[in-house]
Amino acid sequence: MTSIIYEPRGRAREYSELAANLYSGCDHACTYCYAPLATRKKRDAFCLSKPREGVLNKFLVDAIELEKQNEKRPILLSFTTDPYQRLDVKYQLTRDAIKILHSHNLRVSILTKGGKRSERDFDLLSKNKELSEYGTTLVFINESMREKYEPGAAPNSERINALGKAHELGIRTYVSLEPVWFPEDSLKFIDLTYKFVDFFKVGKLNYNPQQNNVNWTIFRNDVISKLDEYGVDYYIKKDLEKYSTIPNAIKC
Repeated sequence: MTSIIYEPRGRAREYSELAANLYSGCDHACTYCYAPLATRKKRDAFCLSKPREGVLNKFLVDAIELEKQNEKRPILLSFTTDPYQRLDVKYQLTRDAIKILHSHNLRVSILTKGGKRSERDFDLLSKNKELSEYGTTLVFINESMREKYEPGAAPNSERINALGKAHELGIRTYVSLEPVWFPEDSLKFIDLTYKFVDFFKVGKLNYNPQQNNVNWTIFRNDVISKLDEYGVDYYIKKDLEKYSTIPNAIKC
């Protein structure tokens, strides 16, 4: 039984069948984040993040065990925290974790709002392209909105630039369009990034009254039409796919 690398359940499993959280909490302090509730912490306490005790030693033990099992599924960094939150500049746990995974022939999938901070480890990802992918979450086109709802995260311009740089280095890239606050923003992000993004994962907004202001059937149809027009790969998450008028419209 592994202790740090685990198998997510429920909605999270749609993003990755394996994941690891190197930090407890996240200093990005995104106001819509589900993780405080999921980890049973008050939001203010959750935002005072810290490294998990003994995390790299436990992570190494897990990696050795998964290598013995010939594990081929990617390990996502991260679900309930960001691997390139501001705290990682000091501790660099994410860099060490990537090294451990690669040294044991395990795949890593990065999902971050860290922008330029994450570029620090592009040397590792590009050196082991067959074992690496890099993704970012994009929510608000308007930077003032981004600052309001994602106060500690990197600006959108940084995130998009990082995607472009990763693509130029030959690293597989993806974008997470979730939560979807304003459908027009998500559609615009596709326009801005499709030339250097290999894969889009599209969801919706949950646990927030704003979700009632969106016609999800129209958004689902619009986003699929746009992605098909550009000829890029995508996955429509089940929460959004249930608004389908056409069954089985998931493309991989």
